[in-house]
Amino acid sequence: MTDSITSLWTQQHSDAVPLDTEALARADARFRRRIRRRDSVEYVAGLLAAGVFVNTAVQTPDWAIRVGCAAIILGMGIVMRNLWRRRPQTPDAALGAPSIAFHRANLVAQRDALANVWRWYLAPVVPGMALLLLAVLRASAEHMPLWAAILGTGAVAIPVVAIFWGIHRLNRAAARRLQAMIDALDRGRV
Repeated sequence: MTDSITSLWTQQHSDAVPLDTEALARADARFRRRIRRRDSVEYVAGLLAAGVFVNTAVQTPDWAIRVGCAAIILGMGIVMRNLWRRRPQTPDAALGAPSIAFHRANLVAQRDALANVWRWYLAPVVPGMALLLLAVLRASAEHMPLWAAILGTGAVAIPVVAIFWGIHRLNRAAARRLQAMIDALDRGRV
């Protein structure tokens, strides 16, 4: 009886292929390069957007719009700091190639960051956007009927909400793709 169990166990694991450390190192480097590229685009976009809001704050005579712009810039600074803190870790050169546990930990950290994008990426900007939209509504209502000001501000607010929702959905989909990569790594595939 034990011979049949032993032979069955041996047959099951004879086709198991050990994980290729070079493939793991390439996958980890490719992953970190992709995240570094994504983060670079985010930093450039953040700087450009901050420049637009600084220019708006300087050009407008309305103090409420200035406060809204300042709150957005502050929120964007928080987002950039959060993005920096969530970057993938690089392997210690003294240890050589990244291990499975190290690569998996980076994948899990990025998955969790993408799954919670509302909390650390979108939420810091929401108060500033709300202040700016209310300030624009108030300033517009001084020069046109209230219903027209509400309509105009709503025409701006709806695309902003749609963009935030789209960012949320895209990041949730990316989190699911990372979970698939984690599952494949757990099954021994890089």
